[in-house]
Amino acid sequence: MKFYKKNMREAFGETLVELGGKYPHMIVLDADLNTSSRSVLFKQQYPDRFIQCGIAESNMFGVAAGLAAEGFIPVPSTFATFASKKALDQVYVNIAYPNLNVKIPGSYPGMTATECGPSHNVAEDIAIMRALPNMRVLDLGDNNELRSAMQRMMEVDGPVYYRVPKFEAPELFATDHKFEFGVGQLLRKGSDVTLMGTGLMTGIAMAAAELLERGSMSASVVHLASIKPIDEQLITHCAKETGAIVTIENHRVTGGFGSAVAEVVTREYPVLVDMMGVGEDVFESAPLSELLRHYQLTPRAMAARAQALVQRKALV
Repeated sequence: MKFYKKNMREAFGETLVELGGKYPHMIVLDADLNTSSRSVLFKQQYPDRFIQCGIAESNMFGVAAGLAAEGFIPVPSTFATFASKKALDQVYVNIAYPNLNVKIPGSYPGMTATECGPSHNVAEDIAIMRALPNMRVLDLGDNNELRSAMQRMMEVDGPVYYRVPKFEAPELFATDHKFEFGVGQLLRKGSDVTLMGTGLMTGIAMAAAELLERGSMSASVVHLASIKPIDEQLITHCAKETGAIVTIENHRVTGGFGSAVAEVVTREYPVLVDMMGVGEDVFESAPLSELLRHYQLTPRAMAARAQALVQRKALV
């Protein structure tokens, strides 16, 4: 599997600049993290449309709401933990509830922020944001999908929350990939089990499917960047085809991506579902590769969970 040499943060910053040229009413707001998030690239290109709000996230989202109410397209940029927790009241009351056109990038989500310390870590943002009214929630898999999703969200009205990890992603999609809300991608077709990933974890699901193939087990792989709305039709189809689903996410299992999948399966076509992610742990501080091993979120661990689920399926 090939990996991009360019970090997803850099792709985010470059795409902000591209969109700034197309949308003159787009304004980027920052909470003193623009060099980390790479929104500094927009600041350099369009300084008159960049607002430095300082370390005052609640105020920043209030300003974003006011700008949206006046017809601008604000992009309040900060770490995922601050967008989803520190400023939650403002995001809910001022943006989600009135359904304002605010695009919210959450940088350094999940394990990609652990080296910044516990105050900057978040494993709950998907659960929080997908519970808000009118909020679309995305966890993009690679640079090309991130670029496409950022372009698509400018074409739709209403709030969007999307994760921007500090990560050199595997190449999942071509440069002409077209992202669409509520549409998943079947990356590999199998018959025994379906591996479902979101964000940077889809690459792990792909590698796990290759390990299973060596053991004569056939696995489908599905990528669901759009967590809300989610592709209920594709999830239901895979449940019917394989009868067993393993999900994996850079997030707590409680209320996250796996929960969103399980909600669909329970309602539409009940089958066995195993959810992989972080449990009750507070993230340790370590490089991403070490944390994936520590929390048993590796291709080998996913393959083992899939094998165990298929064995359970045979007993049902």
